[in-house]
Amino acid sequence: MKAIGKSMSLNCLADSILTVRTATALVGLSLPALYVALMADEVEDVPAVRPHQRQALHAFLVQVGVLAILEAQQTEPPTEAETWARLLRGLTPEYPDDEPWRLVVKNLSMPALLQPPVPEGKLEVLKECEETPDALDMLVTSKNHDLKSQRMVAAAPEHWFYALLTLQTLEGFLGAGNYGISRMNGGFASRPMIGLAPSDKMGARVRRDIRRLMAERSSILEDNPGFSKASGLRLLWLEPWDGVAPIAPKRLDPFYVEVCRRVRLIEVHGRIVARRATTKAARIDFPKNANGVTGDPWTPIDQRKGGAKALTIDGGGFHYKRVADLLDPQQYKPAPLQRWRQDDGSEGLSLVLTATVRGQGGTDGFHERRIPVPPTAVSWFGTQADALASLAKARIQDTSAMRLKVLRTALYVLFQNAPDKLNISHTVSETKAAPFLAAFDRAVDRDFFEALFAELAATKAATKIAARRKWLRDLKTLGAIQLEAAKAGTPRSSIRRYQAEGAADTKFEWAFRRQFPAAMENNQ
Repeated sequence: MKAIGKSMSLNCLADSILTVRTATALVGLSLPALYVALMADEVEDVPAVRPHQRQALHAFLVQVGVLAILEAQQTEPPTEAETWARLLRGLTPEYPDDEPWRLVVKNLSMPALLQPPVPEGKLEVLKECEETPDALDMLVTSKNHDLKSQRMVAAAPEHWFYALLTLQTLEGFLGAGNYGISRMNGGFASRPMIGLAPSDKMGARVRRDIRRLMAERSSILEDNPGFSKASGLRLLWLEPWDGVAPIAPKRLDPFYVEVCRRVRLIEVHGRIVARRATTKAARIDFPKNANGVTGDPWTPIDQRKGGAKALTIDGGGFHYKRVADLLDPQQYKPAPLQRWRQDDGSEGLSLVLTATVRGQGGTDGFHERRIPVPPTAVSWFGTQADALASLAKARIQDTSAMRLKVLRTALYVLFQNAPDKLNISHTVSETKAAPFLAAFDRAVDRDFFEALFAELAATKAATKIAARRKWLRDLKTLGAIQLEAAKAGTPRSSIRRYQAEGAADTKFEWAFRRQFPAAMENNQ
């Protein structure tokens, strides 16, 4: 493990411990300097951040940035490092030595960065020890395959920061005494991040989200009246925690940055290690019927049966049907940062969806999707969301009909060797057809939204009709590709091979014409 060094104070406000890549160099920056680089759009990458940690870093930078700007009663994010340092210190004025911004603080009665004070004053109460930051991280892999655990033996201080940040702001329930964050619907759920991004640059999105949250604060408070309107707790690692007494939501600022575990980083023989302990209760005492509805600006709210609850993503991730549901305001209340506003502009926008899916005792994958939104479609993410949802639903119905009533039927004819009477409940045919139907869905997924936006942008009736006809014919092409793949890749009886293939082609064409007569107009 990388030695700390005697002169290194690990103060994120003063020391250049965060490595970023600009267009010209790899440089180390302090937290204030990072904000400056982000505001100037100079950050190309943060190489020490693992993919599943990007969400936690973005949320931290935005929430802390907004809190600092509001505390200083500023109207715009500053562009100088000295100003950012002053604003960040304004969140912790009772700590002139910057303890809340240091990774390692020996005095346990003081907070450290993302590490609450230990009121017992003894390190022995934090009984567990982690030697590497990836052992501290929230990511749990059941068989140690995709990402090897405890391999970061030469970790730099910034690796500890990112692991700590991800643990404290994204982790869920992981056994007795290991409670998760408040901003998710239950201990085995996940905290999603869904929002519009003005470009693929990290700084542009941080800047946009900071400005939008400043403008959205009143509406978030109105939608979540249980929070404190003034003088609420903001950085929860400042509060001593004995592992027993939780914090009531009414004491919180709506933009609070939480911590869910008792952890302290310490120095041992020139290395950083982590000590931690279980707790008797979760850090924040939201009632169970809150269902993760905490005003999180990146979390849509499920409004379907059973009452309002925070979105939870399953192992399927952000496939086109799930995204289409999320864009339907009748099903989900959009996250504040998901909605388009005039000052977002119209060029270069994308809808970005991110989540690390959690389960019982493991994770079901890191999922991220970026959907470019053309200038002609941006308004559909604002006041015209119902029209977007309606068209998406109609196209999903088209896809389902193509998949089940056209392609699946043709595949069953093929696999049953052109029977006199087709058995639609044939288990063997179902098993054989499954990979081809899944491949068809993946192919639809690749271009679903691009085609959807093209039809939305059409202003003339004839253009809309042409866009729909093209969509249906594209579905036919994708289905035909899978039927041909099934012919070539599935062992079958050689005696009836050609008869079965011909019958499958005929069934495919007939079923398509029956399901989609509009696609055949002007195509004779």
